[in-house]
Amino acid sequence: MGAGPAPVDADDAREYWAGRAPLWQRYAPEIERATGRFNPLFVEAAGIGPGMRVLDLASGAGEPAMTIARAVGAEGSVVATDLIPAMVDGTRRRIADAGVANVSCRVADMQALPFDDGSFDRVTCRFGIMFAPDAAQALREAHRVLEPGGRSAWMVWGPMADTTVFAVLQREVREFLDLPRDVALPQFRFGEPGLLAGAMRDAGFEDVGEREHRFQGQPPAGVPFWTPNLEMGFADDLAGLAPDRRAALDARLADAFDAYRSGDRYAIGAHIRIGAGRKAG
Repeated sequence: MGAGPAPVDADDAREYWAGRAPLWQRYAPEIERATGRFNPLFVEAAGIGPGMRVLDLASGAGEPAMTIARAVGAEGSVVATDLIPAMVDGTRRRIADAGVANVSCRVADMQALPFDDGSFDRVTCRFGIMFAPDAAQALREAHRVLEPGGRSAWMVWGPMADTTVFAVLQREVREFLDLPRDVALPQFRFGEPGLLAGAMRDAGFEDVGEREHRFQGQPPAGVPFWTPNLEMGFADDLAGLAPDRRAALDARLADAFDAYRSGDRYAIGAHIRIGAGRKAG
């Protein structure tokens, strides 16, 4: 959920995410409180049920792999993957702490998956495909490892303007730190209607559908819920910031988010898109 630009070169991307793995693990509970409400829709779109073998790509801090594990039950299995070993180690710890027994973890590049053709009933990826340097190749690999008739689902962000936390952070932080304003952020590369569905069809998926979902979050007023996105997205820019400047930035952000405050709650919008399709069988 980082708010800053991620590189598209494969080696640079690996280094970028490796550097953010500690923050990702640190903020895992906050991330899941913000995004966990998306999981039921995602599981439904993927058509996940008891006994299935599911591959989850770019699992990050462990979700939605753990939610999927509960959906497939004791007779099913989930392989949670990530490009970064530190991410996988953190996922493994969270799974162990949660007592989830039917999830295994593996380091894997979604563009070159280490699995045989037709190994899984379902392939899922929540907020990961946007960051793949070669998204088309990642989609083709997901198609390859699905069994005939298997189904895949992908969750992406809608346009940045429709998700309050991203829109406010990009505007306020970039202005405060005098950073470039016109930056194409990969998080939103599939935000416009039809882009994700079109990429899935090009990769060989059939019966592809894409749906948008809009949410209204209500975090308690006075709580800086935006901090995880701020620190993950602008980690490099914040690293050398003097304490007084950081305090000024925090105060500026608190004022900016006050515009979305209603009584003792904020009213925070979010827009996601879910694409799903099947492999011909």
